[in-house]
Amino acid sequence: MEDNKENKDLKDLLNWDEDNGQTEKIEKPVQKKSKKVLKREAKELEKKKRLEIINSRRKSRLNKKARILIIAGAAIAAVAVIIWVLFGYFGIGIDLTRTIARADDLRVSAAELNEYMEFIKNQNPESIPPEDDEQYTVIKQNILDSLIVLKVIESYAQKNGMIVSQQDIDAEYEKVIASYPSEDDFYKDLKDKKISMSFFDKQIVNQIMRDRIFLEVAGGISVSEDEAVKYYEDNTAELFTVPEQVKVSHILVKFNIPEGGELNDAVRKEAKDKILDIEKQLADGGDFAELAKKYSDDTASAQNGGDIGFISTGQTVPEFEEAAFALSVGQYSSPIETYYGYHLITVTEKNEAYIKTYEEVKETINNYLLSNKQMEAWQDFIFDLIENTNIEYKTSLKGQLLEQK
Repeated sequence: MEDNKENKDLKDLLNWDEDNGQTEKIEKPVQKKSKKVLKREAKELEKKKRLEIINSRRKSRLNKKARILIIAGAAIAAVAVIIWVLFGYFGIGIDLTRTIARADDLRVSAAELNEYMEFIKNQNPESIPPEDDEQYTVIKQNILDSLIVLKVIESYAQKNGMIVSQQDIDAEYEKVIASYPSEDDFYKDLKDKKISMSFFDKQIVNQIMRDRIFLEVAGGISVSEDEAVKYYEDNTAELFTVPEQVKVSHILVKFNIPEGGELNDAVRKEAKDKILDIEKQLADGGDFAELAKKYSDDTASAQNGGDIGFISTGQTVPEFEEAAFALSVGQYSSPIETYYGYHLITVTEKNEAYIKTYEEVKETINNYLLSNKQMEAWQDFIFDLIENTNIEYKTSLKGQLLEQK
């Protein structure tokens, strides 16, 4: 079943994200040295590597706390690709009862990883990076950390008496099903995506639990009028100035280049003769929209009489843009050559540049600043949980959470 845009994306219930950070390669010493010296230098290099990684993080927008947030998965389902990558690490026939990591008294098992790997395999298997890709190991580390942080959140919920009842689960199910045309469509979607009911139940419980904790942490945060006004004043030129726009229609005659061939004088002349003929029909009183429907090779706009909507500078190829902004409303251009072929252009409407008023953008600003404040509070909360949790990696696959402590 094709995904309906109105449907609640099932993967929104899986809140992780991947970290694309890269670790630097450490060159091996070329001179012969004693084992003792080599061991000492290896430790020094490892310390240097960690310091470089930490300094790099501090310089980036994703600060220390933000990295934890990303691992925790604030609201992003893009991790769908990376869980399956771990299949290459653990292989087939692994001991699914094996504990691969611990967060206090809660554990991450190979069975849990395998379950998520199967989910990702069914959703987007072609996006798996090759094993020799430098991101391969980083991805494995990050998805393991994602599962650990879920355990940390689960531990917090248990310690604070947060219980997700069957009534809570049923209510959430009703919301999800309501976003589908029918209940049968919902179950068909699960079947098509090869998502088991037990797996989906777990994601429902996790989502309810995270929503409750997030509300507890960030529910009382607000944005003052002074904060919103200051943001508007500081960003008026960059964010709230609307550039000049023109509403454009065009008729395109593409260059008819044979497969494997290239643009030459004969191909160019063929297109030029055709566009000149259309231009003559316009000059003789032809209707631009009707001619676009009949002749334009831009099939997407042709059905709308050649209308491509409003454009601003920098949105189209230079030759097209220059001609469009030079026209008056109702005027059409002479043939314009671009990479695509020849165009006849007309402008049907013009909007001068202007600055949006504070009242126009007040709600947008408030929502943006509120979201930032809430995310910052959530980052702090998750970071504190990590700081106060005993995390252990039980296999050779090591994540990066211990570096944050």
